[in-house]
Amino acid sequence: MAQLAFSATTQEAANQLRISDATLRKLRREGVLKAGVHFRAMGMGKSRPPLLWNVEAADQALAHWARRALTA
Repeated sequence: MAQLAFSATTQEAANQLRISDATLRKLRREGVLKAGVHFRAMGMGKSRPPLLWNVEAADQALAHWARRALTA
């Protein structure tokens, strides 16, 4: 399995995915996007560290989520 590339900030990921920061946060809270797969914290010991995103993995998850929503 290829190593995941956590390289985009939240703003960069939102721009690349063509969604708002608020939508990105909502999808994270709802469990559509998961820690360690789609994003990771950029520091230890901080109460609210900035996040780094794997945009490719997040894009795949959003495509799967949208297909499920359309067929429901």
